Formats: sequence, C-alpha cells, structure tokens
Amino acid sequence: MTDNTPQRYPWNRVWQSAAGLFLALIVWPLTLGQAETKDAPQSTIHFINGDWLRGDLAAFDQANGVSWQHPDTESAIQFNISRVTEVTLDGQAPSELSPGNLCEVMLINGDHFRGNLTGTTEQHYLLDTWHAGKLQISRKTVRKIAPLPKGLKSIFQGPENDDGWTHGKITNETIGESGNWRYHNGGFHAKPAASIAKDLKLPNRSRISFDLEWNGSLHLAFALYTDALHPISLSTKEDEPDFGGFYSIQLNSYSVNLLPVKKHEPLTYLGQATLPGFRNQTNSRIEFFASKPEQMIAVSINGKVIRKWTDSDGFVGEGTGVRIVHQGRGAVRIANLRVEEWDGRFQEPPTHPIGAENDLVKLINNDRMEGNVTGIVGDKLQVKTPEGEFPVPLDRVKQIEPAAAKTSLDMPLTKRVIAHLSDGSQLTFVLDRWTKDGVEASSPSFGKATFQPSAIMRMEFQAHLASADLKTIYRVQQGDTINSIARKRGASIQAILKANPSLKPGQLRIGQQVLIPKK
Repeated sequence: MTDNTPQRYPWNRVWQSAAGLFLALIVWPLTLGQAETKDAPQSTIHFINGDWLRGDLAAFDQANGVSWQHPDTESAIQFNISRVTEVTLDGQAPSELSPGNLCEVMLINGDHFRGNLTGTTEQHYLLDTWHAGKLQISRKTVRKIAPLPKGLKSIFQGPENDDGWTHGKITNETIGESGNWRYHNGGFHAKPAASIAKDLKLPNRSRISFDLEWNGSLHLAFALYTDALHPISLSTKEDEPDFGGFYSIQLNSYSVNLLPVKKHEPLTYLGQATLPGFRNQTNSRIEFFASKPEQMIAVSINGKVIRKWTDSDGFVGEGTGVRIVHQGRGAVRIANLRVEEWDGRFQEPPTHPIGAENDLVKLINNDRMEGNVTGIVGDKLQVKTPEGEFPVPLDRVKQIEPAAAKTSLDMPLTKRVIAHLSDGSQLTFVLDRWTKDGVEASSPSFGKATFQPSAIMRMEFQAHLASADLKTIYRVQQGDTINSIARKRGASIQAILKANPSLKPGQLRIGQQVLIPKK
C-alpha cells in the first residue's frame, strides 16, 4: 500500500492499453491533494480499479461510450462504459422555479426530486421542474408526493465555492494535524482534521439538509446557531475567546449525540441515539431540524427521524451560524447543502402498501382520504372517494401516497445510471445521450426527458453493482487487507472473493472498489 500523497507517473507509463487510459493516481477523490488552478478541469471520471482522471465530459452515447476531454490530449479520449464507475461534474446551483404548488416527490426506488405539481392525467402526475422542464411521472412509480408550505424562504443552497466560509485551525492533539476543507465539484472535502463555518442566518425554525459521503471512520461535529466561526475546543472552552451558546450535533459511525454548549456552564449531553448498521454505509442524506420556540433539535437520516431532543433549560443557541468540524479519522464529503425555513412539521415515511388499488391522501390534521386523485384545480387537490369528489386545499395535505406497482421502475441493470443533481435530487435512468446542449435520458417513470447538463453533479454508471444481491461498495483505504475489510464489513473472505472474481488480495490499491455481498 502506498501513503496518501497523490503519485505522479510519466505519461509513457500512463497509457496501459490502446483501449483506455489508466492513470496511476490511486487516491480516492476525497483525498486529492494536488494543486488546482481556476481554469483547471473540475470534473473527474472514475474507473472500477480505483483510477481516476480530471477533465471534461465531452459527450456520451450508448454506441461509443464516454468521450472525455483532457487538456493534455489533442482529441477526446473514448472510454468503455463498462469500466467507468462514476463521473463527477462541476454543476451549477439550481435555478428558481416560478411560484406554484412546490412538492417533494419520492419514487418507489427511493429517487427523489422537487417540482411544482401542475396537474394529473389518468396515468400520470404532471410536474414542472427546474432541471428538466415539464415531466409526466407515471402514477405507478410514485411512492409519495409531499406539498411544501408556501411562503417559507430558501436561505442557502450550495456550496458553489468556499467564498464567505471561514476555515479554522484545530489545535486538539488527539485528532491529528489540522488541515482545511477543500471545495471540489459542488461539495466540501476533508481528510485531515478541519473546520469550516459560515453565518447562514439561521431562522428561528430551520431545516438543514445535505448529502454526506465518507470513507473510513466517521467523526463529525456540527455547531448550530453559533456566533463563533472558529472551532471551540470543548475540553478547554473556558480558555477560548468569548462565544455565545450553540448546539453541537456529534455524528459518528455508531451514534448521534446532542450537546448544548455555553461558556461557564458544565457540558451535559441531552441524549444519544444509536445508529444500527450505519458503520456499514458510506453515504446518507442527513437533515437537522431546529425550533427555537419549541426548544427542539431533531436529526433525520435518509428520510427517517432518528431522534428529537427538547432542551428543558431553554434554547441555548445565540448565533445564526453553522460550523462543521471533521475529526480527521477518515475522508468526508458534504454536498447539496440546503438551508431553509421550516414550518415545524415532519414528513413521514409512506405507509400505503405498494400494490394497493386506491390512492391515499394524508391530511395535516391526521385525517385520511382513500380513493383516486383526479386532478389539480388551482391550489386544490381533487380527490374522488366512495362518498363523492372533494376539493382539498394543498396546504392541508401532508402527503399523497399513490397506488404504486412494485415492478413499475424496472430498467436493464447494466444500463442504469444514478444521477445526483445540484439541489440534492436523485434520479435513476438510462442515459441515452449527453451533449453540451442537453442530457437525453429515459425511465419508466418519466418516459423520455432532456435535462440541463449543469443540473447534474454526479453520475454513477455501475449502478447494477449495488443491486439486491449486494450490500454495498467499499473503497479500499490505506492499510486495508482483504482480512481487515471482511472484519469491518461483517462478511466472509470467501464471499467477498466470490463477489469480486478479478480481485487480487495481495494487490489492493487505495480507492479500489470492493463489492460486499449481503450476509
């Protein structure tokens, strides 16, 4: 195994075959350390063996695969799509939708996005989106539609760079040498211990959501409602410069804790929530909810509320900022960070059985209507029940759970692409064609659609590798052996070798992907 410093090789050793380019830069993208210039390519292409290359996605089609433009080559390089695992792109912040019936949509495969609900047909829900314009979503593929309250402000969406963010130096000897969060491809990355903060003007009720990816042990601390943009050492907080109270959400591979922090007051945890199975994951969608009037903080992971805390001593947060501290025990990426006002309501997981004959409409007063959603008239939902047809104001609707079918989103496994958008949305589709003018894709959910290229931050090309017979994809870290990977992931060596026929146990490389089968 090599150390974590990016290795550079002469170009005559880079060209390993006429079929493709295999760079010997064998560091997972979260650990990149090479210097970047303003005009340097920000996109990267990743391969099954852990290699990666900067450049720009020039084109894609099913016949020719990926055309990749690198500044050191005269013409685009063609890559066989079967060897590509991921492309990360320098996407742009989402554009604003015109005012309408904004909803969060979840599909039966876990995909999710936002759009204005404009109407229905017998077979479809009609939505207007910022990333692909007007979409017709097959009813049978929708798990739930949750109308968002009108009038709530979106405060921050990004990051697009680290302008306005404050980098802080960590002096705690137990967590190693201090480094910096680094912006790349729409996210903040860190491997050494690092702190970054910004006054995001958190409102009295806030919802903070982001995508979290990690490799190795996870140890993060999030300071909410802080007025201090530099890290506070909790063990020596009385020696720190004056600071106002804040809440520290401490997230690791096994649990999440909440700690109110005030100067001249003892540290007392409000409670811990264990996270079964979290250590076997490498990515999650995290949400923090906070309400000053209710003196409440809550944490949600992948749409499920894990724990709510009420501070009986009063809300201690005295600022409006957020500080993120990485403890330096693994590689971490935070992206698609969204801060918005919150109405105090939690969304709930869908409960309507897949395969049910009728739609289920849940109201905010906990009433339920079962029948058929027949249309949208202005800001009212038309619901036909055995008792008659009723108009229901969308601001009274908690969520719609349509009559969905389990097999309605079936796609060829080897052609599936999972696209991650710059607003935190995720959509699975067959990528038909990519040009600078548009991304043509198809899905049983929305048929054929053309997406804005700038809307897409990342695409996973080997989505079939994470199908039902596999548990996860593990990226090799420094010091890993096949034995240590088996212990970490709770799988047998024989099962891992069977799932990875080409794996050579004595030749593991940092960043290489290893498939971990289910027990």
